[in-house]
Amino acid sequence: MRSLHIRLPQRFYALFGYIVFSSIVVTLLLELGAFLVLSAYHWVRPDLQQNFASTSPAYSGYPWASGFWKEEKSRWNSQRHGSYEPFRIWGATPLQGKYINTDQTPNGVWRRTINPTGPGCEKQTSVELWMFGGSTLYGTGVPDWATIPSFLSRDLNSAHVRCVVVTNFGVEGYVTNQEVMLLMEQLKIGRHPDIVIFYDGVNDSYAGAVEPGIPRAHVSLSIIKARVEGTLAGRLDFLRNSYALQLAGTAVNYLHRASIAEPKMEETDSKAGATLDNYEANLRILRILGEAYGFRVFCFWQPAFVYGHKSLDPFEMKIAGNVSARRSFRILTVVYQQAERRAATDHTFVFLGDIFDSVKEPFYIDQWMHLAPLGNEFVAHSVANAVDDSFGPQSGTGSPNRLGNRENR
Repeated sequence: MRSLHIRLPQRFYALFGYIVFSSIVVTLLLELGAFLVLSAYHWVRPDLQQNFASTSPAYSGYPWASGFWKEEKSRWNSQRHGSYEPFRIWGATPLQGKYINTDQTPNGVWRRTINPTGPGCEKQTSVELWMFGGSTLYGTGVPDWATIPSFLSRDLNSAHVRCVVVTNFGVEGYVTNQEVMLLMEQLKIGRHPDIVIFYDGVNDSYAGAVEPGIPRAHVSLSIIKARVEGTLAGRLDFLRNSYALQLAGTAVNYLHRASIAEPKMEETDSKAGATLDNYEANLRILRILGEAYGFRVFCFWQPAFVYGHKSLDPFEMKIAGNVSARRSFRILTVVYQQAERRAATDHTFVFLGDIFDSVKEPFYIDQWMHLAPLGNEFVAHSVANAVDDSFGPQSGTGSPNRLGNRENR
């Protein structure tokens, strides 16, 4: 009898250990199988990958492209979540590389801007120009020299009649709510710009009208909210990185790709209007700060392939035809329509949503409207022409159609 009491716990623990071991083995095999299936699927259907920008023909003429994309993809994998910042929630992470540098400065972590000031700048006071925006301004998908701020600095300093120092305050994923807070932080520590530029559109549109569909919210609201509140979904959030769940999600999206619900126009119009109300309210706050601290303000609504009449090349057409994102694209189109009307009537910002209408070159590199170097250069020219007028009659920025020679980059 006593031996029976001893054997029962032993059998239980043996069975329990066998179940745990078997579960671990099955999980590992499932993950391995899902990884192999996803890899094969993405190899066959590269246009459905989340990050396939490196295959864009916009980089075909750049000898540095392969090295850059190796560095950029490594950054995406290592800095997926960014670093925590009070109130702003996340910020840029320090990084030093050959093509991508996000520098730790006494006033924060910012993407490096190439500022080619003239030889006489040490004898005159420089103009401090700050730029705020999301990933398109930060420079996702391009080296340091090919960000919008770097091109803008080159254009504004090209005539060597002034010294403009451009600082890139862009942070991936930011909306204007976060950018205003970032500007206020810099002002509170005693820094004073001469010119402030906000460059937005896609992130505000997506967060306000698509997901989460709340104009005052930031992107990834549901994920971050669940983590902060400690809900079960938040505690199990690490499973999002599971290959098995990614494969299941891909399969569901593929099976239901033809049944994507059309957005309700009345609801979409309402959310688009609320999104632009929030955006323009932020611009009013920005201009009040400008009056109080003595800086000039310029605001630009960025281009996107969902709007305008740009002739899309085959690669860009693949992006625009992404089935899983079509509903989002339709909603973004409505926001852009309202943004153009508001820009024309309210004159609080400059609408750049159609500046690529006459361009045939491939500029867009992914569904988030990130641009290749030539696209950023084109945008910088448009911004420079607007900002240049505030300096007086001396110019030197040239036409927005003056594109650089890629062989020398």
